[in-house]
Amino acid sequence: MAVQFVKIEVSPHGMAPSSETDALKMIEVCGRTAYKSEDKITPDSAKAFVLMLKKHGHLSVLEHSNAVLRVTADVHSQTGAVEPVQTLQQNLVSCLKERNAYHRTHVLPAANALAIAGNFRGWMETLRYLQDRSNDAYHWLAGAMHRFFPNLFKASESTPCRPGCDIDLLDSQQQLALLKNDNSSDLPVFIFKIVCDRGITHEIVRHRVFSFTQESTRYVNYKNKGMTLILPEELEPYYDPETAALHQGESLVTMWEARADQLFQWYQADVNRGRRPEIARDILPNLLKSEIFVSGRWSGWKHFIELRDSRQAHPRIRIIAQAVRKYFASLGLSCGGDEVHT
Repeated sequence: MAVQFVKIEVSPHGMAPSSETDALKMIEVCGRTAYKSEDKITPDSAKAFVLMLKKHGHLSVLEHSNAVLRVTADVHSQTGAVEPVQTLQQNLVSCLKERNAYHRTHVLPAANALAIAGNFRGWMETLRYLQDRSNDAYHWLAGAMHRFFPNLFKASESTPCRPGCDIDLLDSQQQLALLKNDNSSDLPVFIFKIVCDRGITHEIVRHRVFSFTQESTRYVNYKNKGMTLILPEELEPYYDPETAALHQGESLVTMWEARADQLFQWYQADVNRGRRPEIARDILPNLLKSEIFVSGRWSGWKHFIELRDSRQAHPRIRIIAQAVRKYFASLGLSCGGDEVHT
């Protein structure tokens, strides 16, 4: 059948990986979803794919990542005194200036250390910002990022200017432990794949603290793939989840299928007369199935749940918010409010 209806799906992909190998694989999955080229993924294709994105400046896909550096305060060689972590934080904030908005910093007083988080795009642009200003912080931050992510970040040509500064990488489980102990740390990035209609993705992307990579109607040609729509609420009673099919013979089902078939025929006709998919898509409906990867920190997801798991929200985005709520509840993270619906 050229047209089919499917239900909304929410697939948690956990926390953004800490290792470079796993991070590159995650970014590739997100990026290939945009072009529906997942069939090109191989065990060793991630590095080349992500470096291609970087070369062409397609950095938004690199936002589905998270690098958290733990910077331990200096020991002064002359006095042997330990620099207070608050001084380290003040110095770093002063260096980053407007770039602070692209990072998440959290003081770890027990370790006299500072955690600073950012996605790969944020780190790339921050290092460029610091390098252009001949900023001392560039050398030790660039050196650290190269040490942990050598395929994506070049080493600084200069010797780090803070030789007493110890830098290591916080893995995702360490980040989660900090979050559970203190919500204000907000270091981990959580990634979800959501299958919903295009109208709902328009609502999701309004949460601008998140990062998004979405199935592209510009580059995906549905002529041979067929057109998939998200099941509208009024067809729910006629949908068989076991067969993923609608009950035939019902007048409402017949009406919806006729509508969808007509739209798809118009789309196919436009492609057949030479119109590119990015132009032919004009006839596609808001109900078109769209796959979107969404990444963000707990504070952003908490706000999403509070707004979207509401009786005032669209019923389909509420389904998504409830699934997201259920995932975080399984981690021991709760934002209160309505109970999870199962």
